Amino acid sequence: MMDANYPEFSSEILNVRLGVAADGFSPYRTMSVSHSTWPIVLVNYNLPPWICMKQENLILSTLISGPNSPSNSIDVYMQPLIAELNELWDNGIQTYDAMTDQNFNLWAGVLWTISDFPGYAMLSGWSTKGKLACPVCHYETCSEYLKHGRKMCYMSHRRFLDPSHKWRFDKKNFNGAIETRQSAEPLTGTEVEQLLFGYKNQFGENKKRKRESGIPFKKRSIFFDLPYWKNNPLRHNLDVMHIEKNICDSILGTLLNISGKSKDHLAARFDLQEMGIRKSLHPMESADGKSYEINAALFDMSNKEKDIFCKVLKNAKLPYGCASNISRYVHTNEGKILGYKSHDAHFILHYLLQFAVKKSVN
Repeated sequence: MMDANYPEFSSEILNVRLGVAADGFSPYRTMSVSHSTWPIVLVNYNLPPWICMKQENLILSTLISGPNSPSNSIDVYMQPLIAELNELWDNGIQTYDAMTDQNFNLWAGVLWTISDFPGYAMLSGWSTKGKLACPVCHYETCSEYLKHGRKMCYMSHRRFLDPSHKWRFDKKNFNGAIETRQSAEPLTGTEVEQLLFGYKNQFGENKKRKRESGIPFKKRSIFFDLPYWKNNPLRHNLDVMHIEKNICDSILGTLLNISGKSKDHLAARFDLQEMGIRKSLHPMESADGKSYEINAALFDMSNKEKDIFCKVLKNAKLPYGCASNISRYVHTNEGKILGYKSHDAHFILHYLLQFAVKKSVN
């Protein structure tokens, strides 16, 4: 899209396309210390894929350190970066080309940001919590508050399937209804800019404000100060590694019924009863009337299946650099897999998929 809208920029192959990545971490390797460090890193996409993500080719533009996450105020820290990006877009900068032994004027533009889901809210301004948490479905987000689980539930994921997909017509295993709606069209940058026209940002700690006119934005993102930002079709990307790790944690915790990790518990069963779906999983009152009993779900594994499952992972032999030593995190005697690294989740999810297919066939 940038090439089509700005042919003068795209005509020079040396002009730089950038990505902006941001994430927070604790520098003390412990979550008990109240401290947060947020590096903002630039990625140069002019380099080949196998080189652009190397540490020596990443540009650390900003380092935000403090007792708390910068939250909305991240825009305050990014002002020098945005000012420099505007200068690189409007005026460019004289650069030396070692190959041709000549100086030339170099321009640069940002294609998108990369972050996890909470970071998405900080960079884009869209609130990723509450009824309208999905930035893709935006105002058409289908959400429901779970009374017993005390959290929001989003049940419109079947909208993204092909119109003829069999899961769209599967009422029993989903929310008890047929899904006929099509996926929502994401808001364009121009539409977002119009929605936020005249919006006044408020930065600083303890600055809570009521959202204006029901707009699910917490701020007008500073990236809209870039003249080309509203024309970018994909302005914000989610880091796959974070998503895979979170999904993997939930699936493993539920399949292996790990205490405190499983998503299938009494509160979840009461929510199913409240929604009037999957009656076979509804909790049943015990004979003494003092407690409740729940039936095993389809995905529940026996102790023997858990043992087989864990032994396969413990004995897995993977190519060097593909994953860490997963066997260290597998506890076969307890039927648990805990403490594995983020990049291990990719392999574990592939194994989970194969295990689920074989279990459903048998």
